[in-house]
Amino acid sequence: MTSLLPPTQLILLETATTAILVLSALFLAYQFYRVFVYPYYVSPLRHLPGPKDHHFFLGQTIHQFTSGHPEEPFRTWMRKMPEVPLIRHFGFANSDAVLINCLQGYKEVLQTKCYSFVRTTAFRRLIQDIIGVGLVFAEGEEHRKQRRALGGNIGLFIVSNVKSYVPMFKEKAVCLAREFEKAVAQNGGLIEVKDAYTRVTLDVIGIFALGKELKNLETPTEFVDCYQTVFDPPRSGLILAAVNMIFPIRWLPFPKANREFVRANARLREIVSDLTTERIDEVLAGKKGSYVEKYNAPDKDLLTYMIETKYLAAKDRWSKEDLVEQVMNFIATGHETTASALTWATYALGMHRDITRKLRAEALELLKRNPNPPFSDIESLPYLNNFVRESLRIYCPVNGIPRLAIQDVVIAGQLIPKGTTVIPMPSVISFNPLIWGPDAESFNTDRWDRLSGPTADPYAWVAFGYGPRACIGKALALLNFKTIVIELVTRFEFDAVNKGKVEVVNPAGQLRPAGGMWIKVTKVVEEE
Repeated sequence: MTSLLPPTQLILLETATTAILVLSALFLAYQFYRVFVYPYYVSPLRHLPGPKDHHFFLGQTIHQFTSGHPEEPFRTWMRKMPEVPLIRHFGFANSDAVLINCLQGYKEVLQTKCYSFVRTTAFRRLIQDIIGVGLVFAEGEEHRKQRRALGGNIGLFIVSNVKSYVPMFKEKAVCLAREFEKAVAQNGGLIEVKDAYTRVTLDVIGIFALGKELKNLETPTEFVDCYQTVFDPPRSGLILAAVNMIFPIRWLPFPKANREFVRANARLREIVSDLTTERIDEVLAGKKGSYVEKYNAPDKDLLTYMIETKYLAAKDRWSKEDLVEQVMNFIATGHETTASALTWATYALGMHRDITRKLRAEALELLKRNPNPPFSDIESLPYLNNFVRESLRIYCPVNGIPRLAIQDVVIAGQLIPKGTTVIPMPSVISFNPLIWGPDAESFNTDRWDRLSGPTADPYAWVAFGYGPRACIGKALALLNFKTIVIELVTRFEFDAVNKGKVEVVNPAGQLRPAGGMWIKVTKVVEEE
């Protein structure tokens, strides 16, 4: 056929073919260099200590997905190399990745040089569909602007505002205790606490973020069902989540787990969108949230504040879609992390009955003085504070947020090239024996009475992060956590059903028990 072409076209065809072949060869040569040459012979990180058991192409990703735990094999590496500040390993296609294993590194990544990094694509694919874009995934100057808009002059998230929600936290804790009492009466005391905590924290965040009584604790709702579908998928769903982190597949109409995830996620967004529209109409009509008078709470929930200051603003306005993304952020992260923290705290109580007794004695002494203690009294309980900090140290609900260097940056004295994945994982620091001592992996509330040396460093406890990207809802989460613990320990004893190794969801952005957490509860005898 080519012999029939005019000479000029024949030359062009041959030239184009040659160009395609040359470009293809160059592309393949570059990929070979990037995957098999650069990591071993050129990378400035090649001299750093790290594991050598990686797959020739998949790196350590195969071990991460098959380890059975979202914090492995990172914790194992730390145990083998506790003194190494930066542990280098290979990601997919032998891409450079560094596990932060020193306090100086945490300070620089989380605070002083935090805007040298962005969320990785894999992390975005894991949870962005669920929690929306919003503040969590805003980067650089856009993150600064959103942070100021959400927590700036009015200080919705500062202690002076959050503490006014104590009556609401108290009522929700009492409602939760009734659920536990039902378990005692109807199910021999057995209760799956993760589900109960999910429902109560959704109710709390619904009031704070939406200005709405969602009533998830009272009756099963579609809202809870959808969140359980996306956060607690079957094993096939976990495999899909792992694959989606590398190759986007959520658009596929199969298999069933994928369809269910997409359906539940779309329905969640639809519900939040409808609630946002409803609240916009109420604000325009001058109506306050129904919770304001009931709980004597501030008249500006998060959504109302965003509507008044951004949606109705004269400039730099946010669209309704922007509001929905922010609300999705705060509902998902606000309820899931607190529910997970409470779940593991209850497991700790079920494993350490002596801790429960000490907490109960301290709480009862407080309640004798004031059955409805204010924020200042709750915060003044030393043993409760110790328990909360230790629970979040051992069972930090957030596994760690991997970051991608968007420029060359020096961390812990080491040049980290642009494009390197950096992983600050709270449990790696929390379990490091050179920081927390030889009993670093033991649950010991008394350690908080004698902090010194590295344990006194603020970056030794990073449950909420630090710096410009620290958890904006820290005060809200801690107060809600403490209020629920006080209510429950004064009413119940706890016994962990599973006293062995607890299976957890993997991959996941949070530390969640697979299949929930079953606890046997019994009512406290009056004489105690």
